[in-house]
Amino acid sequence: MNFGLAVNVSVEIRNRTQPIHSLSNDLEGYFKNRSYGLAIKSYTIGITCVSPQFDQFYKKETKPKYTKGIKVINTDGIPFTLEDNFEYSIKIDYESFKNANEQEAKKMLAKSILESLIVFEKMKSKIKDFDYLSFKADLENYFLQHHLI
Repeated sequence: MNFGLAVNVSVEIRNRTQPIHSLSNDLEGYFKNRSYGLAIKSYTIGITCVSPQFDQFYKKETKPKYTKGIKVINTDGIPFTLEDNFEYSIKIDYESFKNANEQEAKKMLAKSILESLIVFEKMKSKIKDFDYLSFKADLENYFLQHHLI
């Protein structure tokens, strides 16, 4: 399964996104050869962390979206293919993230990601063939192994 974190941050902290990219790369490798059923081939969590002046433009979390089958998205002239994709976004506290060191930032992300898994409950009636409990257990295990929870 493909797993990734998409980054959307304020310009003031663009140079502080290394913990998000690092965690995303590690999780991508961790989940690469794992399968939890045929329904979800790609699981994406958007990470939004914006300064207070832009807060009003971003909800705490976005509604989960499931794309069944293949869909090609053409963003800025660059085609991107999604297949059996589950996605949503979560918001990280700006000041806490801005002031955190790399390990603290990863812990904050781990906690928020685990808390965000509740959104799957809203979609599980549409997504029949996905072993959510095994997926959640593997994600928790990854975070435990890396001392993030």
